[in-house]
Amino acid sequence: MKPSLRTAPGIAVLLALTACIVSLSFDMKKPLALQSQTAGSVSQSVLVDLGQYQAVTDHKTQIKSLDLDYAEVTVSHVNAGTAATVSGTLKLRTSLAPGATDVKVGDFGSLTLQVGTTKRLSGTPELDAFLLQRFHEQGTFYAVIDGTVDGAANVVLDVNLRASIGYDAGLF
Repeated sequence: MKPSLRTAPGIAVLLALTACIVSLSFDMKKPLALQSQTAGSVSQSVLVDLGQYQAVTDHKTQIKSLDLDYAEVTVSHVNAGTAATVSGTLKLRTSLAPGATDVKVGDFGSLTLQVGTTKRLSGTPELDAFLLQRFHEQGTFYAVIDGTVDGAANVVLDVNLRASIGYDAGLF
């Protein structure tokens, strides 16, 4: 039996609902304290556990993609010190073990150490693949900042990873 023209739109809607991928954005915000007694190198990392985010846990069995839309590095606290800027690189790392894999998010250049100063770094397909792999494996990774300060520093940088999940919201 051939469907009539009256039932064709209903069939199309039903087929669309059974294979509907929904995109949901969420933030993974982590503070990183950077301290240095003198000008020079600084390095700090923070654990990111995807299981701490409701967007991930609510749709864990239906997630088809996990993308990094962008990352922001923001100066949130400036304590005592003589440093005026920090320059560096934000990376995502599988673990803190020697030889662990790094994926570079980007360089944030010379960030003025003034509360509210922000640098935005764009996501890439390589970062998307990294996040999806971490989701399917342990569900954890590290955000790492390696850089330099131009004087003694005691600051907190907030790293916000803005991500999107694509999940199957099909009814059947």
